[in-house]
Amino acid sequence: MSKEVHNLKDADLIKQLKAESELKTKWLSLIAHDFRGLFSNIRMLLNGFDNGSISQDTLIGMLAEIKQIADKNSKTLESTFAWVNTQIDGFNPIIEEIDLYSFFQILKEELKAEIDLKRISLKYSGEKDLKLRSDRFLLTFILKQTIGNAIKYSYEGGEVRMIVSKESEGCTILIEDYGMGMNKRVQENLYTLNGCPYLGSMHEKGAGLSLVVIKDFVEKLGAKMDVSSTIGEGTTVTFIFDENKI
Repeated sequence: MSKEVHNLKDADLIKQLKAESELKTKWLSLIAHDFRGLFSNIRMLLNGFDNGSISQDTLIGMLAEIKQIADKNSKTLESTFAWVNTQIDGFNPIIEEIDLYSFFQILKEELKAEIDLKRISLKYSGEKDLKLRSDRFLLTFILKQTIGNAIKYSYEGGEVRMIVSKESEGCTILIEDYGMGMNKRVQENLYTLNGCPYLGSMHEKGAGLSLVVIKDFVEKLGAKMDVSSTIGEGTTVTFIFDENKI
């Protein structure tokens, strides 16, 4: 192998390691910022209530906002712990046959609170006996977070669909909503943590962290992921699973 080829490979490796390091730094900064803000707000409220500068009515009135911030931070931790679990040396996907319709019903129950809050119609479309060989932990995170995002950016009373179809070497799964959609700038920054905090249709806050983890998990399964979106018309996330590449 020529010296030029070696140098090119070394340059690619350095570039990859630098990108991973920058992502982890942003990730840690995001978590630190979010939790510092949450605990500062809670401490301020409690101190104000204790010294009488904040009334009980004011405190109660701010609990909904504090809960929303806490929920967002909880999702950040969930994404972080899931990602860290896959970074441990020796991690290998545990492949099993998964019945997709039954799997969808479990996800629907786990997302019941979000579905009920917005009165979302979450539907399954495709063969009900379709099975996919995959890792249950990785697939659960991928689809639960993606459907959760679809609900977040859907309007009240809207519809979200999980569409499955059989392919020769696996299957394709689409998560489709008809909500807020994304502009081109947002789409270009989906996996970078460079975008501003994203707001759902009910002003739910998110930093896009779950998408970074989703993309990593999709790659661990040898699958492909594509996002297409139009402002005001909704978003479609497509996953193509090839069982020969796991």
